[in-house]
Amino acid sequence: MRPATSHRRRGFTLIELMIAVVIVGILAAIAYPNLVSYIQRSRRADAVAELSSIVQAQERYRSNNTAYASALTTVGFSGATKYYDYTLESVSEPAFVAGYQVTARPKSDSAQAGDAQDCATLSVRLEGSVFKYLATGSGDRVTSDLCWAH
Repeated sequence: MRPATSHRRRGFTLIELMIAVVIVGILAAIAYPNLVSYIQRSRRADAVAELSSIVQAQERYRSNNTAYASALTTVGFSGATKYYDYTLESVSEPAFVAGYQVTARPKSDSAQAGDAQDCATLSVRLEGSVFKYLATGSGDRVTSDLCWAH
């Protein structure tokens, strides 16, 4: 005869496993919105950098010509990136002599479209010798301080 030994099973019970899944779910629910917000802010920073490079290209163009470029392609920019569409408008008469405005809008079919709540548009406006950094959220709400962090 064999002596009676107690066999203890090793592993996790179903209750312990369910508690672990609930804890992971709660942590994910808290972390996911922060992650999405961080990604949107980083893409917004890319748009700000692109706007700055367009402004620099416009200044280079103006140093060799009597007016600012009237098209983004003239200064070597296609007018769109993966997440933003860019437009160029004149703010002076005659056109593009004393100013322009470059605007970045999130593409509606991109992941950045969710940023329209806070930063639907980012703009740089040059009128004469005065630069203005502009931004609007949904409903044309001015959000320049939020979108153009100084």
